[in-house]
Amino acid sequence: MHHQRGYTVLYTTYYAESNSITTERYTEMKNALMLKGQKKDYQEFHLRKLEFLGSNMKNAVANYFLCIKNHDTSQIFLEKKYVQNGLYYKKCTKITLEECSRIIAGQLDWMKGSRKELLADFYRQATLNNLYPGRVTDYQREMCRYRKGEYVTFTTSIERGVGQCRSITEEPEVKISCLDEDKVLLIYKKAASIPQVVSNMLQGQESQSEDYAFAF
Repeated sequence: MHHQRGYTVLYTTYYAESNSITTERYTEMKNALMLKGQKKDYQEFHLRKLEFLGSNMKNAVANYFLCIKNHDTSQIFLEKKYVQNGLYYKKCTKITLEECSRIIAGQLDWMKGSRKELLADFYRQATLNNLYPGRVTDYQREMCRYRKGEYVTFTTSIERGVGQCRSITEEPEVKISCLDEDKVLLIYKKAASIPQVVSNMLQGQESQSEDYAFAF
């Protein structure tokens, strides 16, 4: 959990395991999920993520991303994610295309003191650590809710744009494939509860109604 200046940004916490599998194994696993009645919870989508970098070409301590799902300008998110002791912490909030464009352009003053706490958090980190937009990466994914709090994601394509991104909606002129031929990236996620003592401290401070951590 993240504490600063008397307020708290609540995270979705989960464990994750990933592995590269063959396309043959991917087909077998997908068919098995369908036979188990998971079809209604299955979705296919495209995800573009723009990662922010820090000074000296190093990643920020926490990773910040701009994300757009299915090229849909009504589904743009700011995401913060980091890993601590094997546990993933993730928080997302929805933003508009105009807000997204202003962030990429470095116009951040409007985020200062925002009622959306993740925006205010990003403003501080961006100004303190000189964050700037890096390259975009395109993912083609299929995701299934396996059990309550458990998710399986197959990533069938990963393509990274060359050069710095200037727009979340424009296609990079050059893309490089980051996934070996005939391979699929399998990711398994399982929701994890934060320690009760921390939960008690946070009660009533913020709801998680805007959390989209398992949406993509």
